[in-house]
Amino acid sequence: MFDWLHKKSSPAPGSGKASDSNPSSGQDTKSISRDGTPVPSGVLQQYRAGRRLEAEQAARSRIEIDPTDVDSLIVLGLIALAAGRTPEALQYLQRGTELAPTRTDTHTAFGRALLAAGRQAEAAEAFQRALVSKPGSGEPLMHLGLLALAGGRIDEALRELSAAVLDDPGLAEAQYQLGNILRQRGRLDDAEKHLRCAMAAKPDHVVASDLGALLKDRGRTEESAAILEQALQLQPGFAPASYNLAMLRIDQRLWSDAAGLLRSYLAVVPKDADAQYWYANASIGDGDFETARNAYQAAIRLDGTHVRARWGYAMAQFQAVPPTDAAQSSAPQAFESELGALEEWFRANPRVEGFAAVGAQQPFYAAYIAQNHRAVLDRYGRLCTRLMDGWARKVGVPAPVRALGTKCRVGIVSAHIHSHSVWHAILRGWIEHLDPAQFELHVFHTGAARDGETEWAARRVTTLHHGRGDWGAWAKAISDSRLDVLIYPEIGMDSTTVRLAALRLARVQMAGWGHPITTGLPTMDGFISAAAFEPEGAQAHYTETLLALPRLGCCYQPFDTAASRVDPSAWDIAGSDHVLLCAGTPFKYAPRDDDVLVEIARRCRPCKLLFFRSGQGQLSTLLEQRLRSAFLAAGLVFEEFVRFIPWQSHSAFFALLDRADVFLDSVGFSGFNTAMQAIERGTPIVAWEGEFMRGRFASGILRQAGWDEWVADSKQGYVERVERLCRQRDLRENFREQIVARRSGLYDDREGVVLLGQRLMAMAAAA
Repeated sequence: MFDWLHKKSSPAPGSGKASDSNPSSGQDTKSISRDGTPVPSGVLQQYRAGRRLEAEQAARSRIEIDPTDVDSLIVLGLIALAAGRTPEALQYLQRGTELAPTRTDTHTAFGRALLAAGRQAEAAEAFQRALVSKPGSGEPLMHLGLLALAGGRIDEALRELSAAVLDDPGLAEAQYQLGNILRQRGRLDDAEKHLRCAMAAKPDHVVASDLGALLKDRGRTEESAAILEQALQLQPGFAPASYNLAMLRIDQRLWSDAAGLLRSYLAVVPKDADAQYWYANASIGDGDFETARNAYQAAIRLDGTHVRARWGYAMAQFQAVPPTDAAQSSAPQAFESELGALEEWFRANPRVEGFAAVGAQQPFYAAYIAQNHRAVLDRYGRLCTRLMDGWARKVGVPAPVRALGTKCRVGIVSAHIHSHSVWHAILRGWIEHLDPAQFELHVFHTGAARDGETEWAARRVTTLHHGRGDWGAWAKAISDSRLDVLIYPEIGMDSTTVRLAALRLARVQMAGWGHPITTGLPTMDGFISAAAFEPEGAQAHYTETLLALPRLGCCYQPFDTAASRVDPSAWDIAGSDHVLLCAGTPFKYAPRDDDVLVEIARRCRPCKLLFFRSGQGQLSTLLEQRLRSAFLAAGLVFEEFVRFIPWQSHSAFFALLDRADVFLDSVGFSGFNTAMQAIERGTPIVAWEGEFMRGRFASGILRQAGWDEWVADSKQGYVERVERLCRQRDLRENFREQIVARRSGLYDDREGVVLLGQRLMAMAAAA
């Protein structure tokens, strides 16, 4: 990998001639330059100091005077070797070994020339002769180690390279190869030490890339990113570093960065199917579904058995922020068609490990299309379960058995046992109020985040499992816990959760409304919902048996967060503007409802519709572009009515709720947590009661508190309610007062948790 001559800190050996005072010898004689720094005067010293042109000129002059000057022969040989003139290098260096048979550096240099000539066996002999002259010398040991490594003699390579760096830690190539051997053997601390030594000895883009990858695998994200960026500074466009940094950016959900790095990598390595697959995933995160579908197809063309790319292509029929209503409304049919193709492919390829694809991508954005997806999700869920069952039979996952003991053993599996919308809406109340005299709670926190809420949960439950590793390890941990009931509060937001939920790990298994749509999984016996959110005949929307708990079905607690001070003028919001808060994520706004926002802006002027740029900034940009086109088509100046502002802290969001005239609940896919936070601040809400649970959170909350007046069932009704609140200050203030007076009835409702406990006990007993 490296093209360099090893430099030792000690003086070089003499030329082998009788007189060490000869100017052509290896003594480190120096003169002084104009700036006062020493200048090496010996030819070999000049060469090692990087003054190669001067060294070559001096060596040629001296060799004319004395053809037996060994230092000059070495210099000329090494210069010829570096220039690719291998036969010339061999002549110089072989002559050097004949004149100085006891010098280590002559045999080492000659061995290097023999390697360049492809004469490995003779090179090894030369390096061995170098060690006879000086046992334990680092550079010949390094080359012997590299030869052993090339020959597949890993243990021998490990011994030789270890001895080489013990003699001379500055041998960058030895440190690098030693680090990679140790990394492959799982000795990560030692591997990191040697890779860092290689970087210190000779900063190199290859070493930096491998060190960065090692640090990424060890979870040290910031260090890894810095090292990988250094690799790309040393060698712009270096493909392995681009790929490794892209994988890190994907972990960080920095989709645009990841996509750019993968484009750079694929420009160099276009036939890497895995890179095409990850480029597709990054493009989806970036909202570019057309590019994603093309990249999935490219991966499939390169590798017809790339199961995750085939799976991803089917899931990519749904877009996060579709450009038109037609693009969104046609997606379910396209998904069903691709799902059928996927089923046929799995039938034709029974040996493919299809379980590897389950959960890698999911039809997440189906929930944001206001249609009944039960039939197609039933088909999807059965495919997931069939593939995961193949894995379960292969590894021998045992059938669930009844637990022994007097208490009902309940497991909860979620990636969100921390401050998160699923936690605050559903999980915290369950963990706090399921009776510990009746239940043992075993929580399986499959996510990475851990905070004060996690620690609170750990103190409340029987066991809290965290950091178990991959989904296979989680499956074993859950199975070994011998649970009576297993609950997944959300299925469809996390890959590990989907894979586990497609297995039968407990006798009774339930899904929750953290992702408010049927899972389609035949392994789910029930779906936990709430009466306030479900329309009449809601069972037709679910493959699971629907359990609608009373009222809001959850024991919600207000945040009691103090609002901070914000200055809306920083976003060009005037004091006279009606502020209409649009707090949904970009994919909650369907293109078919853009005209509602346009009409609200037209009727409520002067006003500002206030959106937030989420962590997925590109998705916010896509929504902004689509809304801009809708306003332009309506003859309205977008900038007069709409602001996209940075994501705010909790306290700043509360301050904006205080400033808002109306909280506009998102149509089609409502927001539970944001609506409850608006209630906490007394902010007037207008909601549109949708056809499905996911479109009825805010309307359910309003109806539960007796504010039915502010629930719309049409576009016109929605716009009119917003306009009334903007135009009638007294009406708006009266609504605020009502919210403050009645909101406590929405909090700390334990009846739903009690009923849930009763149902869990009954289901466990009957199973």
